[in-house]
Amino acid sequence: METPIKVVDLHCDTLTACHKKGIGLSNDETHLSLHKRPASTRWCQCMAVFIPDSLRGQAAEAYFGEVYQYLTRQQTILQDSFAWLKDLSLVPSALNTAGFSAVLTVEGGAVLAGKLENIKKLRQLGVRMLTLTWNAANEICGGSETDEGFTAFGRRAVAELERQGIVVDVSHLSDRGFDELREFARKPFVASHSNSRTVCGHRRNLTDAMFCHIRDIGGLVGMNYYQNFITEDGKSDSIDDLLRHIHHFLELGGEHTLALGSDYDGAEIPSYLDSMEKVESLYEAMVKSGIAEPVVNRIFYGNAERFFTAYDAI
Repeated sequence: METPIKVVDLHCDTLTACHKKGIGLSNDETHLSLHKRPASTRWCQCMAVFIPDSLRGQAAEAYFGEVYQYLTRQQTILQDSFAWLKDLSLVPSALNTAGFSAVLTVEGGAVLAGKLENIKKLRQLGVRMLTLTWNAANEICGGSETDEGFTAFGRRAVAELERQGIVVDVSHLSDRGFDELREFARKPFVASHSNSRTVCGHRRNLTDAMFCHIRDIGGLVGMNYYQNFITEDGKSDSIDDLLRHIHHFLELGGEHTLALGSDYDGAEIPSYLDSMEKVESLYEAMVKSGIAEPVVNRIFYGNAERFFTAYDAI
């Protein structure tokens, strides 16, 4: 293609995976790697520090610190090819000038260790999005494998996250938690890596009502490449399987809501998308399936660019 494809991906676990393996962010092992980026793309990646459910309290805080230090070392090593964006308004310019840029996020509100003051600390360190839970309950709320809602601390934490300009992410949140959040959240929130529960009935996916609420508040929903969230049997050998989720959400009016949220290096990815080098094929498949190219561009980067640009001013 004549002009670069711009990509904003709302979620990957590459940072955590590379830290665990003891390898750099430019490598031959991970789905996402700086040297695998196609030259025909300009790529902005939300990179999560994943806090496993086995860690709580001081252990969760300490683990975040370890991975954060790894990131700072990698930025020093890769400074000529790695732009770390601590201001969300920089996303549009980075997509025009940087081959690869990153926004730091955290997956798992246990990182707060039940302390509101840690939210300001995360913001000062450059964290710009927080996935409230993983699968289990933490100090904030119940995760997707529970039926628990928000704690009193969790409600205060959401208000402080919004005040500090850290985007609230509801992927992995319990259904009850989602229903409660929609009643008290003041800023738009996102589901960084969640598909359609109508198309694939996994409880980690969004119901139509959930998607429509995120649509109505001006949030984002990132399409997840994890095969268990694409098909009921967890086996996907055709890109058409993922396209069914995209087309369903578009039928619900999601033209300005849909984004990408690969879950790279945190999930089993079908062979047709198991490397960032293959994302161009998704672009082409979306166009070929009848989605107008301006809409494909919104899904690939435009909707996320709009959301991030406006967020700090809300």
